[in-house]
Amino acid sequence: MKNCYHARYMKETLPEKPELVAVDLDGTLLNTEHRLSDKTVSVIKALDNSGIPVVISTGRSYEGMMHYKNQLNLKNPVICYNGAMIADGATDSILHQWLLPSDITKEAYMYARERDFHIQVFQDGELYFEKRREESDYYEHSTGLTGRITNLDDWNNLEVTKALMIMPPSRESGEFPELHEAQSYFQKKYGDRLYCALSKPYYLEFINGLGSKGNALDQLSRDMGIPREKMAAFGDGFNDLEMLDYAGISVAMANAPDGVKERCLYTTELSNDEDGVADFIEKYIF
Repeated sequence: MKNCYHARYMKETLPEKPELVAVDLDGTLLNTEHRLSDKTVSVIKALDNSGIPVVISTGRSYEGMMHYKNQLNLKNPVICYNGAMIADGATDSILHQWLLPSDITKEAYMYARERDFHIQVFQDGELYFEKRREESDYYEHSTGLTGRITNLDDWNNLEVTKALMIMPPSRESGEFPELHEAQSYFQKKYGDRLYCALSKPYYLEFINGLGSKGNALDQLSRDMGIPREKMAAFGDGFNDLEMLDYAGISVAMANAPDGVKERCLYTTELSNDEDGVADFIEKYIF
């Protein structure tokens, strides 16, 4: 376990400036309205223009995060689909991709169908699900994507970029034990072939076992010639842990759960609704 320091107790700057900053979107760079504040846009642009590339690292599809990338005027590689794909932010082409094997996709949607859980898959940049319901409406509203209705039994190729199981976000208890049970079942059965993580309490992600934001950041370390010790990462969720563990400078959001904060070297003083990332960068990186 890393020693965690709250930002307010830090010295004026980090011991060494990072050469790359990887940052999650939802719950980290975006506020709860799924928007970038003017301050965040200004600070991220200034950091990237200073010669420190800012890499978006998100569970969203490339299409689902493109408007944020454009708003920030970033041309750097993008980690998307929770690490299952790395795209070129300048040309929109795929640099690396690790697809979920067909047999895992099939069992995941059969498992969900039998229990009347919502599940959706991404293939070739498109979103698909078998029926429209509260969960699909919520996802479309929060990402700006529009899904297509399909019957997955009719697909000849079930290799997908990602599968996502979603519980009703409106559930009053805020507890989703079904997803913890599913995560345990699938991870135990498929082992290293599968990376399965909660990106939100009601989102369970399924990607290739060679994926994860941490593995993607390791790939970028090799591609860009930047050692992990000189990388910084910001995140708030359990699906960010591999990335935060990998980076030499790991920063949890103030709004992150304790299980994430205790794995990081630093914690922001402010939450994602208070420009926590921008505040940390201004105080300790510039």
